[in-house]
Amino acid sequence: MIARRFRECGVLLCVVGLLAPGAGGAGPAAAGTYCPIPEPGETPGCLEPAKAEYSDFFQAVDAGRTDEARLARVEADVASGAGAAEGYLALSSLAYGYYQLSREAARTPNADPAIAARLERWNELLGRVYGADPGAEPWRKAVRAAALDLQRRAPPVELVCRDAGGEAIACSSTDAMLQSLEQTAGRVGYRGGLERVLERWFGSDDS
Repeated sequence: MIARRFRECGVLLCVVGLLAPGAGGAGPAAAGTYCPIPEPGETPGCLEPAKAEYSDFFQAVDAGRTDEARLARVEADVASGAGAAEGYLALSSLAYGYYQLSREAARTPNADPAIAARLERWNELLGRVYGADPGAEPWRKAVRAAALDLQRRAPPVELVCRDAGGEAIACSSTDAMLQSLEQTAGRVGYRGGLERVLERWFGSDDS
């Protein structure tokens, strides 16, 4: 039944719709929720509070830059998780920035290595904040929604990741992000990550 349900609406689109209240970027986001990345041509109305709060960050990522000073505050607020006054705005900003930097890397065959390093850093950050407070389920739900939104939208960028034995291997940015969340939940491996996430949330066809 679960498999049929996801086939009918498309796995990733269905998941994001279920996990991200207010999905669709064009309208205002409810307080304490993740604002999805706007679709092409869509007015990102729900990102306006984040843009007002973190204007330097948005200016940097829209220009494809990784200026430390401009990105540091968003990273610090995401690292503080749900305890930060602007935590959800920072999370939505970080996801948008991840999307923009991924697009910049995909457009450039010899992408600035600083972009790949930044995406690796953000993967680690999302995994860390996902597990920082297991009791903060609304925050964890928002981080999951951001990860799945990026899995659906962001172009994959080749990164260096670590396998279960600690060996360096090539992986895509979005695979690495889901792996960071899986490791936090006590899981290992890259392949089949999304399927295991879905099974954990919704059960299997046999359940």
